[in-house]
Amino acid sequence: MGMVTRVRQGAKIISVILSCTIIVPALAANPVSVDTKLRSVPDIQITLYAGDVGGARFLRFTSAGELIVSSTGDGRVVILSRDHDGDGAADSRRILLDGLNGPHGIDLSGGMLYVAEEDAIGRIAINETTGNVEGVYTRIITGLPQGGGHSTRTVRVGPDGKLYVTVGSSCNVCLEDDPRRAAMLRYDIDGSNGEIYARGLRNAVGFDWRPSDGALFATDNGRDLLGDDFPPDELNLIEQSRHYGWPYAYGNNIPDPQLGAGAEEAIAKAAPPAYEFRAHNAPLGIAFVRNPDAPAGLRGAALVALHGSWNRSTKDGYKVVSLHWQEDGGIAQRDFFWGFLDNDNVIGRPVDIAEGPDGAFYVSDDYAGVIYRLALVSNRCTWSLWPLRVPSLQCLIED
Repeated sequence: MGMVTRVRQGAKIISVILSCTIIVPALAANPVSVDTKLRSVPDIQITLYAGDVGGARFLRFTSAGELIVSSTGDGRVVILSRDHDGDGAADSRRILLDGLNGPHGIDLSGGMLYVAEEDAIGRIAINETTGNVEGVYTRIITGLPQGGGHSTRTVRVGPDGKLYVTVGSSCNVCLEDDPRRAAMLRYDIDGSNGEIYARGLRNAVGFDWRPSDGALFATDNGRDLLGDDFPPDELNLIEQSRHYGWPYAYGNNIPDPQLGAGAEEAIAKAAPPAYEFRAHNAPLGIAFVRNPDAPAGLRGAALVALHGSWNRSTKDGYKVVSLHWQEDGGIAQRDFFWGFLDNDNVIGRPVDIAEGPDGAFYVSDDYAGVIYRLALVSNRCTWSLWPLRVPSLQCLIED
C-alpha cells in the first residue's frame, strides 16, 4: 500500500494518495444487460470499461490514457488504469483523493488536478505519466454557496487559462439571496479574482468549448412542476455578462407563471437557448468530438448525456444523444447510446462523456456505478488506435 497523507481542511480530513495504493481489479460486465439491453449506432461495440465505481459522475483522461472519475456519493476521486491487455476494460482502479465534500467536476491543467466540491474548488499536483498525485491537496476557492437543491459543482479550465465554475440554484424557482447561485463563475487559475461570468442558469451541470471557434456551450436543467412537457431543458451558448432567463422565464423567453410578471424588461434581455431538449430529460455532461479523424457525421458534433426524468408520468431521457449543427443554424438531435430505460424500468442513468485517446467514447453511469466504453468495429477501413489497431470510425454516422 502506498503512503497516505491526511490533509486537514477546517474540520475535515482529506486522504491524499501519494503513490500506487488500493489496487482493485475492474469488475466484469453483466453480459445480459450490456449485450441485450444497451444499444448504439451501427459499428459501435459497447463494453463495460469499469464496474463498482460508486456514484460515477464526471470523467477526464490523463495524457497517458488513464481515466479519472469523480465518485460523488463516495466522496472520492479515483483513477482507472488503461486497458493494457486489450480486453476492453480498465485493468485496475486506484483512489486518488478521499474524504471530499461531494466531488463532482474535475479537470487537468498545468500538472494540476482540479476538483469541484460542493463548497470549494481544490487542486493537487498530479504526475500524468504515473497517474499519482503529489504533495498537498489545497482548496484554492472556498465558501461556495451550499445547501438547498443542486449540490454538484462543475469546474473546467478554459482556453483562456481561467477556471470556470457552475453553481446550480438552491430551489426549483425562487429569487436567490446569493448571486453566485444559478450562475457560471470565473476565476484566475489560482482561485483569485472571482467574478460572475453568466447568470440565469438554473442548473448548468455540463459545459464545453466548441473546438472550431471556441464558443462555450452549457447544458441547463429547467424547472419542475409545470407538467410533463414544460418547460424544456436547454443548451445555451454562454457569453460573458448575459442572463439566460431563470427564474423569470424559460425556453424561448416564456414568462414563468410564478415570477414572470413584473420582470418583462429582464425577460426581454434574456438570451434564448441555442437548443431545447425535451422537458425533464436532464442534460448533464457535454463533450464536443475533437478527434480530427472522426467521420464526417461526427465532426463538429457534441455528445450530451441525458440523465433522465424523475417526475414525469412517463419516464423520458436516459440516453446519450449527438447534436449536429446545421447550415441554417439549427441543431439536429440523434440518439447515440440508449437502452437505459427498459419498458419504463430504469437500468442506468448516463452522466458524462469523455473521448479517449483510443478514439472510443466513455460514458459514466451513476445509477449502476459503472463506466461504459463505446468503440468502433467497422470493417470498411482501419484506423490506428491506442493501444491496439482496431476498425475505423469512417461512416459511423451518415450525414
